[in-house]
Amino acid sequence: MSPLSEEVIEPMSNQALPQSPAAAVTVNGGRAGALSDWIDRNLPIVFNIPTVVFLAGLIAFPVGLVIVTSFSNWQLITNQEATAVGLENYIKVWTDERWLSAIWHTFYYALATVVGQLVLGMATALLFNRSFAGKAFYRSIWMMPMIAMSTAISLVWILFFDNAYGVLNYSLEHLGLGPIEWTSSPEWAMPSLILVGIWHHTPFMTLILLAGLQSLPIDPFEAARIDGASRWQILMHITLPLMQGHIIVALILRSIFAVKEFDTILAITEGGPRYATETMNMNIYFNAFEYGYMGEAAAKGVIFFGFILLIQVILVKLRRRQWSY
Repeated sequence: MSPLSEEVIEPMSNQALPQSPAAAVTVNGGRAGALSDWIDRNLPIVFNIPTVVFLAGLIAFPVGLVIVTSFSNWQLITNQEATAVGLENYIKVWTDERWLSAIWHTFYYALATVVGQLVLGMATALLFNRSFAGKAFYRSIWMMPMIAMSTAISLVWILFFDNAYGVLNYSLEHLGLGPIEWTSSPEWAMPSLILVGIWHHTPFMTLILLAGLQSLPIDPFEAARIDGASRWQILMHITLPLMQGHIIVALILRSIFAVKEFDTILAITEGGPRYATETMNMNIYFNAFEYGYMGEAAAKGVIFFGFILLIQVILVKLRRRQWSY
């Protein structure tokens, strides 16, 4: 018998058949089609992926670096090679009297300016919501401080606050009052900054509140007038409750900017005199870039962010509160 006859020939069903090019194209085409279908179903997500990646690199990396630095003793001058110190920086800042004073100055400035802006903003919004001759012109003039640069405004107010040649002391002398050391006195420096903050940012508050007033329905007001309600009653029981959402939005925006106010304070008082106007972000700035204590400044920055976050949570809770009218 021939040797070939002794070989065992396996059935064709058990042998691996080579895949044809047409089959491979079909499989790859199916995968590409599935991917294309997923992209079509999730088109908003796909379009936002580059933005999310960009923002993650732009925000997440610096924030992470600040948090990591806050647990180190990095000092730009004497200790450039940072080592981990745990929570030491977070504990030490609460024994720093200058930092504690900066916390008080920050909330004092923010509360006074935001309340002043809210009161004047509501008053001017109610005024501009009425019809009178020249309203568009006066409204444009009133909004002008909002579009001016903070540094330019600060330079103008420095001239106003000048002890010898300032407009304010000149006016006080003509009224028979003595001159005031506006920015060189610890007692008057912070009220002077509050005055600048109210003047500069009240138009922004007016703009938001005026938009809210013009969007209110007229039916509740007409019903109140028919019932004989006075203007004060209409304001307290109808206008303000209906304006709750706009008021909270304005407070959220202005409180954020007021707490982190920096350029105006730096230009006018530089945190003085005797640290009487030094706020939290200015204290962080001096610690980091004047004295070089990067680890301590980073810890204060994290605490500062926590304060801002807490304020916003409280205001959002108030926004969800139901007012009765």
